Amino acid sequence: MSVSLPVDDATRRDFVFGSLGLAALLAGCGAAPATSADAPGAYPRTVTDATGTDVVLDARPRRIACAQNVWDLDAVLALGEVPVQFGLRDFAEYTGSTTTSWPWHERALDGEQPERVSVGEELSVEAIAAAAPDLIVGDSAVADVRDRLGSLAPVVQIASFDWRRNLRILGEALDLSDDAEALVAQTDQRLATSLDGYDLAGARVAVIGVYDATAFYFFGNDAIPVVDLLRRAGFGSLDELTAGATPDAPRVEYSAEQFGLLDAADLVVVFDYGDSGVPSTVSTDPLFARLPAVRAGRVVVVEQGERAQGLSVFGPLNLQLGLDFVRECAELVV
Repeated sequence: MSVSLPVDDATRRDFVFGSLGLAALLAGCGAAPATSADAPGAYPRTVTDATGTDVVLDARPRRIACAQNVWDLDAVLALGEVPVQFGLRDFAEYTGSTTTSWPWHERALDGEQPERVSVGEELSVEAIAAAAPDLIVGDSAVADVRDRLGSLAPVVQIASFDWRRNLRILGEALDLSDDAEALVAQTDQRLATSLDGYDLAGARVAVIGVYDATAFYFFGNDAIPVVDLLRRAGFGSLDELTAGATPDAPRVEYSAEQFGLLDAADLVVVFDYGDSGVPSTVSTDPLFARLPAVRAGRVVVVEQGERAQGLSVFGPLNLQLGLDFVRECAELVV
């Protein structure tokens, strides 16, 4: 079943802001008013997406299809829009249902029921076509089928990880740029207020991801939300490793034999994306166990599931989850 659009934007935005606990901020500075989608000259418009592609929109989109329930769905819902359809990746092991997305998505939907399409190894162009979208939003998952999707509707490809950039791209596409900027500013203010005051004394953190026992990925650029969160709290980084990370390639792969590169870290954060029941590097590798931070008990392991996904696909909708995580990290070093 699909949702009829347009949705009452003011009501949807009130819910999103309220779920973030930002009512006081809104009262103090006022929410930026939405620009009328019917304002003369608003459309056609050209939007440059995360790949640098110029996308022409002839009219204000009303039937949005999100390729997956990750960064694309996050950004659309955060702006107060409800898609007519979104792809649902199989996270049933963690959500408890093959038809349910993450809790922050379900809260933002607030009872609305867009069509949910199961996503396999690749996107189903036919399923997306059936929703008759006038805008298709996706991350790199749309790249291989972009030409085919483009025959259905304009395709805006957003970035992986960078929620601020995604809000701005979609804000431009949906004539909600003022709303996007207000939401970024309000979220950043909440982050600054909540993360201020930790006496971390220059503590350096290493954030890594592991999928198996052969390698680890160093998260070295603040385009990755969890890195951004920790830096905003005052954590330092391992500069000798961050040099190889860029906004477009924020993770750098190292072999498990190179765990010694993390010796200078005062805290190690591990995102364990391994399959359920499969021992990860964290529990099996003696080189990891010998790291000073690990020996001192200053290690946080985030296992695959709601928390790991929420911190990877972080944004205004799950702000509190990120704040709680940073507090946990800070308490280990203060």
